[in-house]
Amino acid sequence: MPCQVCGSLPAVHAVIRGHQGMFLVMRSRKREGFFCRSCGTSLHRRMTTDTLWQGWWGVMSLFITPVTVTMNLGPRARFLKLTAPYGGWRPPLDPGKRVLARPPVLLVLAPIVLMVIVLATGITTAAFNSGPAAASVRVGDCVRNHSNWPDQDIRRVDCGSHLAEYRTARLADCDGDELLMRLEYAADAEAMCLKPLGSV
Repeated sequence: MPCQVCGSLPAVHAVIRGHQGMFLVMRSRKREGFFCRSCGTSLHRRMTTDTLWQGWWGVMSLFITPVTVTMNLGPRARFLKLTAPYGGWRPPLDPGKRVLARPPVLLVLAPIVLMVIVLATGITTAAFNSGPAAASVRVGDCVRNHSNWPDQDIRRVDCGSHLAEYRTARLADCDGDELLMRLEYAADAEAMCLKPLGSV
């Protein structure tokens, strides 16, 4: 069977799909038939590009769009195996730029990539900050409570910093009116109290 677009040979049967999300409604499209390498690649790139920037705008579309794009990889592989088209009654379609090199896709992918980077940075920062800082306080260190009492989120800070609120001391050196720091923040698992810097 020749390509149904340009009449060239060789051609292969394929189904190319597209999806469009419109907030409350959505629309799925497909183009089925015999296509040569150039026409099939052109249709695949156009419908996949349209799906990548029009397909996300709905709740269900968030899940349907990746499936649609993945399903289009099968026809794409079949088109790439074909030899150059010949013998058509009209010139084959121009495949154009690759999908990821087209401006509409870049406009959509840029915020997604940025969001992934921000999430990865946040997770990495939280992982590094929650471990070492939570058990690094020693006697004589200046600290700040980043939470509201009686909750504690004790972090060691420089004693010359305006953030410093308390200086840690051994329980034996405390008067009894000071706040007690939870053991999880002590580097040596030593019970300590927190003396306000103004009273030290």
